[in-house]
Amino acid sequence: MVDLHTKYMGLELAHPVVASASPLSRDLDGIRRLEDGGAAAIVMFSLFEEQIRHERAALEHLTGAGADAFAESLSYFPDVADVRVGPGRYLELVRRAREAVAVPIVASLNGTTSEGWVDYATQLHQAGAAAIELNVYYVAADLETSGREVE
Repeated sequence: MVDLHTKYMGLELAHPVVASASPLSRDLDGIRRLEDGGAAAIVMFSLFEEQIRHERAALEHLTGAGADAFAESLSYFPDVADVRVGPGRYLELVRRAREAVAVPIVASLNGTTSEGWVDYATQLHQAGAAAIELNVYYVAADLETSGREVE
């Protein structure tokens, strides 16, 4: 039989079939199905920094709306710090997937700021991702932004 072992992103794989990001990587059952289907590694769906920032801003806006209308209104909503918003669910899925399957789990990150790239990549590494796919997509629509700033 032909030896199909290969190295991909520094990972030793039994063969070159890697399951790319798809809806199947959104839950543990789908991740197990990908491994059962023969994937040598699994790329998770992307974590989007801009989506996390948008969710945080929307939560702060909604919980703060009318907060000072009455004395009692300060207790209408929980403190924003107590609500779980951010990459927590994604990081937990990476942790659980790493424990549940024998193949490498590759996290996928789409960052929009230098701080976001570094912070989220560090968290993904700490969660157990064997590698991180950098999903670079940027629409350079602002004519005032230089090429250097875009890069």
